[in-house]
Amino acid sequence: APVGDGADGVPVDVVAASPGALRAAVPRLAQGRLYDEFASSKAQPVAVIGATVAARLGITTLETRPAVFIGDEPFVVAGIVDDVERRPDVLMSVSVPRTTAERMWGPPGAGEARMLVATETGAARQIADEAPVALRPDHPEYLKAVPPPDPRTLRAGVTGDLDQLFLLLAGICLVIGAVGIANTTLVAVLERTGEIGLRRALGARGRHITVQFLTESGALGAVGGLVGTAMGVCTVIGVALVRDWTPVVHPTVVVAAPVIGLATGVVAGLYPAWRASRIEPAEALRH
Repeated sequence: APVGDGADGVPVDVVAASPGALRAAVPRLAQGRLYDEFASSKAQPVAVIGATVAARLGITTLETRPAVFIGDEPFVVAGIVDDVERRPDVLMSVSVPRTTAERMWGPPGAGEARMLVATETGAARQIADEAPVALRPDHPEYLKAVPPPDPRTLRAGVTGDLDQLFLLLAGICLVIGAVGIANTTLVAVLERTGEIGLRRALGARGRHITVQFLTESGALGAVGGLVGTAMGVCTVIGVALVRDWTPVVHPTVVVAAPVIGLATGVVAGLYPAWRASRIEPAEALRH
């Protein structure tokens, strides 16, 4: 199976890695095993390939001791990696011992060599600060340690993005609710034209009609805010109970939601209320 072009004409990457680098990736083998320190010390032509590469090259079993050719050099496939916890590029490449690669193709160029360091949870940043000094105390500036993102910073970033997304969704729902209230109030105005005309004929002025329909639309918005607040609080409490969390709901949110609903209802009812106040009593009584 020629690696250079691949079975379907797509090139396959070749990675020179020590046995420790492969172990640090925490691979899960589908077949075979990883090459060990003995194979590395003897610069043996063995390789470990990812499951994706194995499928692309048509390698389904290691019982026949298949080999892949890197250029004109054959490498016996020692293992097929099904999954990894780190460095997912291992699944898309062919890994060979570092010493074998140096013997065949020479040492890596400046800045091309990398090291993968496995640490205990929470110790990555400390190890990143200490590793260059421990490995090259004479010239620690030759090495650049890149720790993974701080979980707290990452969590804060994800939380901020989710907050913005939910705020956008809440704004969209608010607009949809306002349109629904405006439509309902406008239909009520059209269906109650006779009532409006009777009230006007009995002495009600336009501002009285306006206040009536603004009160109705505001009540609709306030009820919607109360229902939404109750559903939101129940959802938070339910999720917290399922996950054994402590539910935390800020009182300002509970109080502000019905107020926002009331304000939305009043704003949505402005046009229907204005239209109702413009209805002439004589014309309305004909309906």
